[in-house]
Parts: sequence; C-alpha cells; structure tokens
Amino acid sequence: MVVENMGLDHVAIKVRDIEESVAFYRNVLNMEVSDRIGDRVAFLRTPNVAAESQHHEMNITQMSDAELEALEERGERDLDLHDFAEDLPEDGPPMLPTTGPIYHIAFEVPDFEALEAAKDGLQEQDHPVYRGTGRHGPGNNFYLYFPDPDGYPIELTANMEDAPEEGGRPARRWPTEPETWNVWHDSEELKEE
Repeated sequence: MVVENMGLDHVAIKVRDIEESVAFYRNVLNMEVSDRIGDRVAFLRTPNVAAESQHHEMNITQMSDAELEALEERGERDLDLHDFAEDLPEDGPPMLPTTGPIYHIAFEVPDFEALEAAKDGLQEQDHPVYRGTGRHGPGNNFYLYFPDPDGYPIELTANMEDAPEEGGRPARRWPTEPETWNVWHDSEELKEE
C-alpha cells in the first residue's frame, strides 16, 4: 500500500463566475461558505450533515482573466445549460454533457423522495435535469443528474449499497447495456471478478 486512503475529502473546481456558483451551491445544494480568500476562492461545506463536519467539501476558484479569454476565443464563455440536454442519447448510460474532464460530482441525499423533491424544485426553476430519477445497477443507488452554472454535471444519490465492514465482497462485472445504468431490480446474474 502506497497511501493509507481514508476516503474522498473534497473536490476543487474552477468556475466562470464565482458568485453565481456560490449562490447555486448555497441555494440548490444547501451548502455554506466556510471561508473565502479574497474574491477569487470560496470553501464550501454542508453544515447540516453532521455536527462534526469538516471545514470544506468543495473549493471553488474563479477562473483567471486569461482562462476566461481562452473560453471566449473558443466560443465557450457563455453557456446555455439547456443546450447540453440536446446532446443526451435517448437510451443507454447517462453519458452526461460536460464542459471539461470532470464527469460528475455526487452529493448524497436522504432517500428517493428527496431526489423526487429536488427534481421538482429544479424543474420549477426551469433548471435542466439531464437524467433521473433512476437507479444504477453498480452501487444499487438512486440518482438524479443536472448541471451547475459552469456545466459541471451534479449527481444527487441516495441509498448507495453499503460495503461490508470487513473482507468486502468480490467485484462484479456488469453487462455493457443501458439497463446497467438504470435498473429497477436486483440482478442475480453478475460475474464475480
């Protein structure tokens, strides 16, 4: 073992407009700013998940003027998040449109009903929803996907399969089929690795 990994700690992203992003993460995902560095960096945490929550789960950094100019030159400075939804395949895995190499950032919610409420709330705000609500095969969790203001896909997830405390279980190989990404039943026909 090279690293004694204790789990994912936080995610850091660069954004086009830090104030718009902070407002999104506060108003939609119930996060709060724990600290700021000038007007270019914000640290956010989810205060209601535990009395012992850590300083931050996200670091949001304003893109530099040079980065914004490069986006402008490529015609990517301004985004219409609804346009991304047009590129979603009708069937198959939730291959999400994205503005960069980050595939998605996931946040846990209490249950399926919380996902449905989030979907309704996003739709009331005319905010695009890319996929869901649905249920993944691997992990057996419920999901909902939608973009943040910079087009980073956000996943809300509930009821992820618990890992056994000791020993684990053998990995399973799922079929490469659309149903693997959106199932509503347990699969008994999985190959163990």
